[in-house]
Amino acid sequence: MVLYFDVVLLINLFMNYMILYFVALLLNLERAIGRLFSGAALGCLFLLNMVWEKFIVLQSFPIKLMISMVMILVSFRPKSFREFIKILSFFYLISFSMGGGVLAFFYFFNLRQNLITDSLIINNILLPWWILLISALVVFLFLKYFWPLLRNILSRDRFLAILTIVIDGKPLEITGLVDTGNDLFDPLSNYPVIIVELDAIKDLFSKELQVILGMGPEESLTVLGETIGNSILANRIRIIPFESIGKSKGLMIGFKPDLVKIRYNDKIKSTKEAVVGIYQRVLSAEGTYRALLNPVLLNQ
Repeated sequence: MVLYFDVVLLINLFMNYMILYFVALLLNLERAIGRLFSGAALGCLFLLNMVWEKFIVLQSFPIKLMISMVMILVSFRPKSFREFIKILSFFYLISFSMGGGVLAFFYFFNLRQNLITDSLIINNILLPWWILLISALVVFLFLKYFWPLLRNILSRDRFLAILTIVIDGKPLEITGLVDTGNDLFDPLSNYPVIIVELDAIKDLFSKELQVILGMGPEESLTVLGETIGNSILANRIRIIPFESIGKSKGLMIGFKPDLVKIRYNDKIKSTKEAVVGIYQRVLSAEGTYRALLNPVLLNQ
């Protein structure tokens, strides 16, 4: 059987491009045709061993891994190492999915005895070239239409809400996660507590108060009273006890806002019966949300 290098090159170029395109589609990355094409072309380097045996080293795992990494760098220009690893992981996930889909389709329909012409040899298995196109089409339809629906069902994004916290006439908008694990209530008013990162809400406070709140509740309690004694915050401050993993008992400083507006599932709720608890660390490493919303607030 004769295999034409230009045909194999074009098909591999096409498949590489589709894999990179699917990665961009799945992760909502910029789909620059020129960069995707360049990355796909780099992925064809291992085919050089078909024309010169000395290039057999390109078939080794370290070289293949290196080529894959360069493909990602050229195609997407990730802004951080974390993003690079995420893109690379999805690149292999989609590659394996397409490869597995090809073989599954091939054996499911028992095509080994048919369509010998216009075929490719992949890992010593004779495959009709059009199966690659069918596999690419199936993956495209899945990622384009079914995956967004599945992600909407399973993703935590559907539990995100937009919060507007108002104090002394100053509104502040942040993204919060509806967290079923947040069952905190202010012991004084019995209002549900919204846990918010200090960095996300610090602009509502004076510079002096920001420094004190950054110390942590236990350290700041001794100087907090003197700082806010004559301010409008004096009647708003709350001390909220809580328990968490690794800390059986703790205290969280909070305050009573004038109003909290919650936009969730295209509905807007307003309440004055909420307390904001101040958290000194980061709630989401990706920055997806900066507050944990007590789900009771959605049912008030």
